[in-house]
Amino acid sequence: MINYKIKFFSCITITALFLISITLSCDSEGEIQDVNFVSGYVVNVESLSLKKLKSFELIDQKDRKIFLIVQGDLGKFSPSHMRQHMLIGEPITVKYFIKDAKNIVESVEDFE
Repeated sequence: MINYKIKFFSCITITALFLISITLSCDSEGEIQDVNFVSGYVVNVESLSLKKLKSFELIDQKDRKIFLIVQGDLGKFSPSHMRQHMLIGEPITVKYFIKDAKNIVESVEDFE
């Protein structure tokens, strides 16, 4: 009877440790947080090439400057198109997420 109690408590202990380790590993710094949206005016554009954006900065409705990193293709929003928005003063809406404390762009649209 004692052996069964020891095995039972051993199983509970192992299961508890396993669940704790899974919980702690899910809360890592590299975890992607919620998707966010921001609208504003482009104030700076940085490109990797004529067709590929590296990053850009926006000033939102509350006059906050937001630095956004581009990791992929944004369709018609090439560096020249983004600079056009900056020069003309046409606002855009950006969908982004936060990963490792960096704002990563998911998509960009003309502000409506």
